[in-house]
Amino acid sequence: MQAHIAVRSTPTPESAHGTFGGEVRVGLTLHETADGSLSLKLEMQEGEGQGLGLSALVFDFADQDLLGQLSLTGPHLHRQSFGRRKVRGPGASGRGYDCGARFERQGRLGRLAPRETDLLLAHDRLALTLDDLAGRAFSLHLAPMAANHAACEGFTIEGRFPARPAAGRPVRSSEDGSVFGGVFDEILPLMSRLIPTKANAA
Repeated sequence: MQAHIAVRSTPTPESAHGTFGGEVRVGLTLHETADGSLSLKLEMQEGEGQGLGLSALVFDFADQDLLGQLSLTGPHLHRQSFGRRKVRGPGASGRGYDCGARFERQGRLGRLAPRETDLLLAHDRLALTLDDLAGRAFSLHLAPMAANHAACEGFTIEGRFPARPAAGRPVRSSEDGSVFGGVFDEILPLMSRLIPTKANAA
């Protein structure tokens, strides 16, 4: 009987999550979509940072040669920017970043600025993955939500995007069609190693 063992890996996780900040914590989730885009969900923790809302997110991208074909969309997006180390967010100091999203200050319309939102990052021709953002630096700026709030610098959270979760252990599967579900695939190699040992003992 000829046995064949196939090794396949468990499906790669398609999402990564992290919580960032000290006094004010913000949850950030990256997710690969079916159409090859990356969704970024930002959510301020309940009960924290009262009076503050999301103002801007600036971040780095793995392949800077692709920046010209990237785009951002989202329900609260006011402006997007791309440029190799040229993007700066409100309150951000020091070096520039590769990508930026500024959120609408909806307080001007009598509504509160968002405390959570979703962004969709896409490329014109290529499928994006978690690895395009994993470990890349970002800076998230929080600002007063009300339009009539006294001017202030706001609050900045800096960090690095979460890495892709570790893949699962390889799963062994049998292709010999036996009703034993591949048990012989595991036993036969062991038996072949034991036979010479017994012969030597005799």
